[in-house]
Amino acid sequence: MTKRTTPIIVGNWKTTPATLQEATKFIKQLDKKCATSKIKLPKKAYYVAAPDIFIPTLNEVTTSGYIGSQNVSGVALGQETGAVIPSMLASSAAAITIAGNSKVRARGETKDERAHKVALSLQNKLTTILCLGEKARDANGKYLAELEDDVKESLSLVARNLFSNLIIAYEPVWAIGGKTPATPHEAFEVVIALRRALASIAGIDYAKKVHILYGGTVTPQNAATYLEEGGVDGLLIGHASQTVPTFFEIIASCHTL
Repeated sequence: MTKRTTPIIVGNWKTTPATLQEATKFIKQLDKKCATSKIKLPKKAYYVAAPDIFIPTLNEVTTSGYIGSQNVSGVALGQETGAVIPSMLASSAAAITIAGNSKVRARGETKDERAHKVALSLQNKLTTILCLGEKARDANGKYLAELEDDVKESLSLVARNLFSNLIIAYEPVWAIGGKTPATPHEAFEVVIALRRALASIAGIDYAKKVHILYGGTVTPQNAATYLEEGGVDGLLIGHASQTVPTFFEIIASCHTL
């Protein structure tokens, strides 16, 4: 199987690093590795979803990547306290945002809240990564139908002309942080189901435009296999994106295919 697009490699830093100084140092070191790599990398080789407060500074620092956000609220401009709305992220030069990350869902995010987040984010022309994934797999494959329903509900407020800025990240909850990631074959089964759901919403032409990522215990050793055999267009990486050597090794391996 050949990849159908330039790999989209996204690092999700979560609540790291501790300071802006550490974050700046990280990006400078990573960009130096990208610039001096013997492997031919695209001009922009990665995305980092950083803590919101770091985004403007890191955008000024990076030369080889894009900087974005890990979450966004689905509330409108007004009197909410502590919410960051899509227009704020867009005006701060955030290149991406993530909606529905498994950690956020676990804190109680509802499907309705997620649907509003995705819709508002795309309406503000933010490239939006919608995360979804099953907590456990059943032998009869019912989880595939549940994932398809999740896609339809999460995108219920999105006009199909906005699908070009939509990315979906499949993160099987049972594989995140564990010793056993999903196999490329298991990922491929989900990719087929997700595209089927997208096609039912917006038609096959729009469904084909949506990039699908895999996220769930990605390592330098298994990263490329998801692109080669799993039918995905890239990766959403958590822990392995939080150290420069490991993150760069994944980036390089995915661009040598």
